Amino acid sequence: MDMESFITSISTASEDEKKLEELRTGLPLGTDVVGNIVLSQKRERPLTVRHTCVTGGSRSGFIRRFLIAVSCLYQREEACFFVLSPRTEYGELLRLKNMDVTVPYILSKSDLSLAIGTVKELLMQRESGKGYPHLFLILDGLESLDGCNANGDLEEYRDIFDLFTRRSDVDVITGVDLMKSIFSGYPGAFVGVGNCLVSLREEGKADVTYVGDDGALCLPVPIRYPARPSVTETVIFLNSLPKAE
Repeated sequence: MDMESFITSISTASEDEKKLEELRTGLPLGTDVVGNIVLSQKRERPLTVRHTCVTGGSRSGFIRRFLIAVSCLYQREEACFFVLSPRTEYGELLRLKNMDVTVPYILSKSDLSLAIGTVKELLMQRESGKGYPHLFLILDGLESLDGCNANGDLEEYRDIFDLFTRRSDVDVITGVDLMKSIFSGYPGAFVGVGNCLVSLREEGKADVTYVGDDGALCLPVPIRYPARPSVTETVIFLNSLPKAE
């Protein structure tokens, strides 16, 4: 599946107002074996943070394509994307005209602490009233920063999760090597009840599992996800489209 085809399919589906809301709430990951769009979130009123966890090789590439697809469901002023990651590839997203994205320069634990301070300020502003854009917070590769994940418990991620409990206007997307953590044998404890784990198998193919109320994972759902063209080519394609009125 290529990126342009996937964007076209979700854009066509979202022409129906009810379907648009379903896609915004659920977040489209890819398609199943019969071509149905597979969503990350199924809960209407989450008790924990809304979390989509991506693990396996090339997870940063998957997340960037995922964000681009999700951004197509919103006008620029309706959603904002805040990326906390040492992966410089996320800078490509800054070229997308219809995407309000912030990518701070993070190379150390102190950089991360400053960026988290900004996230907390954003949350404080949201407490003052409604009408703020939906926030997508992306955390990718934080465990690779010096001084982070000292005990293998992905503490930096979990501390950030605590900020977003019961928030329906925030989605957290993580890219994590769970095999290098204490959660390798029990990923549901990190992903969180009701949330989704995307395990990348090979380019364009992944397994999607959901965490049940008991913390166990359901049977995996095989999906196909956009694997080509490149993110840069997709950005050029989207920027060439007529601007929606």
